[in-house]
Amino acid sequence: MTTANAVSLASIHKEYVKSLIILARRNGMKQTDIESFHFQRRFGVGGSDVAAILGICPYRTPHDVWLEKTGREEPEDLSNNDRVHFGIELEETVAREYTRRTGLKVQKRNSPYIHKTMPWLRANIDRHIVGAKKGLECKTADKWASRDLWGNGNAYMEKNGVIECVEESDEVPETYMLQMLHYMMVCDKKVWDLAVLIGGNDFRIYTMLYDNHLADIVTQKLKVFWFEHVIADIPPSPLNLHDLDTMHAKDNGRSIVVTDEILDVFKRFKTIKDQIKALETEAYGPMVGGKHIGGLDFAIKHFMGDNAEVLLDENGKKLCSWKSQSSKRVDTTALKEAEPAIAKQFTTESHSRVFRA
Repeated sequence: MTTANAVSLASIHKEYVKSLIILARRNGMKQTDIESFHFQRRFGVGGSDVAAILGICPYRTPHDVWLEKTGREEPEDLSNNDRVHFGIELEETVAREYTRRTGLKVQKRNSPYIHKTMPWLRANIDRHIVGAKKGLECKTADKWASRDLWGNGNAYMEKNGVIECVEESDEVPETYMLQMLHYMMVCDKKVWDLAVLIGGNDFRIYTMLYDNHLADIVTQKLKVFWFEHVIADIPPSPLNLHDLDTMHAKDNGRSIVVTDEILDVFKRFKTIKDQIKALETEAYGPMVGGKHIGGLDFAIKHFMGDNAEVLLDENGKKLCSWKSQSSKRVDTTALKEAEPAIAKQFTTESHSRVFRA
């Protein structure tokens, strides 16, 4: 990106942010701290947005980020999510343990960093490392869900009263790697550490080094997303069915003539659906009078009778189970008859499009 181009884009971005603030004031903006935080996140791309914008985040898509950045949707409320809650609560614990193990002092920063020449790139970092040209990201992770995503971590050794890293590891989940690369880009650092507490008792530290080639690729993709989608107010291409449902929530009542390409796709789709139906019929039996008759699962359950499990051999390896369980559901029919006013009060109407082929 040339200097002139960067200046021009920075000016466009500045005017865009200014328009957001003016509009918010016209609407009588009165925000809590958390609302102000989320509003300011609309001023640019943050570290946690990067993987989603690049289409490799398992929880968010580019379209999800676009909806939030353009104010069409509020960020998901995670205040009652235990994972998020304890991640926040344990952040200070992770930071203190990092200091204990490395001898490096850390400092919290409440205001975001903004890239010097690309102000649409922002970073709310966890900790600045005092006296070192790097930062720190603090994480917590589930023991079982994370075991294949993390390497062994750095190895440290104390020499003459000084703690030294004798072996570095950068084997972290890809989403976190991109987050830290973004922080290095914004904060003009070449190194970033990540400290993670896995399963409550497994503490590891990783070190990420700046990758110029990858940073150039990421920067370009973030620029395209920000200017060609957010500021231009044009949604990015959908990645999944949820994106499509959000983008095309209501039909327009019209018809469209199929193309040769989509006709081929449709025929393949129908073939697969028919194959699935045939396999389900074999597995569960044909439907007669609203109930499945026969089928492979019938044969297995008939063999089991009152037994809870089927063992593969006498060593006790379980093949399958058929166990009793209970569940509670609201009898809506009875509720409507007994308390129609209450039933009406808590009845909501939902809208969706149904695909039939």
